[in-house]
Amino acid sequence: MSKGALPEKKKKEIKGTPIAPWMVTFADMMTLLLVFFVLILSFSTMEVEKFRAVSMALQNSFGFQMMNPLNMIPVDNPPRTENIIAPIKPEPPTTENTGMENQLDSLGNRLQTNFIDEIERGLIIVEQDEDHIIIRFPDDAAFGSGSDWLEPQMVPIIQRVGDLISDFDMYVVVGGHTDNIPINSERYRSNWELSSARATSVAHELTWMSDLNEEYLYVVGNGDARPIASNATPEGRVKNRRVDILLMERDLTEEREVFQGIQQIPTYR
Repeated sequence: MSKGALPEKKKKEIKGTPIAPWMVTFADMMTLLLVFFVLILSFSTMEVEKFRAVSMALQNSFGFQMMNPLNMIPVDNPPRTENIIAPIKPEPPTTENTGMENQLDSLGNRLQTNFIDEIERGLIIVEQDEDHIIIRFPDDAAFGSGSDWLEPQMVPIIQRVGDLISDFDMYVVVGGHTDNIPINSERYRSNWELSSARATSVAHELTWMSDLNEEYLYVVGNGDARPIASNATPEGRVKNRRVDILLMERDLTEEREVFQGIQQIPTYR
């Protein structure tokens, strides 16, 4: 070393294992993924205005046009402020802005739509007039001869009917009917008892898996008093053996009209 020359500095040794350059990029990517999933979680409970603000901020930050779910939602029908990821159960129409015809039509349309296969197979029959809906379960599909035990194929169908009816404010009258051939067995002394037992079996399944309000549920055993066909032929007797569910809109029907309706509805007599 020549006189007057500055001493050469020794490089400081770095202790430990050096970090590979790709780790920095990997750490950045994981951080972005974490932020992304946190945002996804927050979107599930975020109000519409907050969601829109965050969406615009993300578009400006990333420098490209993101697909905004709000663009696919009509302006006049914004999403609820509830959890937008969870499925929303359809709400029945209220009677504030709709008449009885509209509510009955809505329920009738849903019955026809949800039970297309069952109706085609003759397992249930749906009838409707201006003021009522009748859901009919033929005896040959629902019960064995002289029995009130439901056939296994009918149990889930009746439970689905009960779940659908519970979405609407209705009086529900479950009526059992028989033909005019007397019955006298160890279990039933008359057709009244058989028709009552069958109506009760249907009522149990209606309420088993649904929120149907039992305060407005009536179970009636009619025996052979209200046929819909002639009992003079085997075909007519088959039609008369049935269980009917009579539906009347609750807010526009007085309780006394429920009992009158059982005898006066043309399609129900």
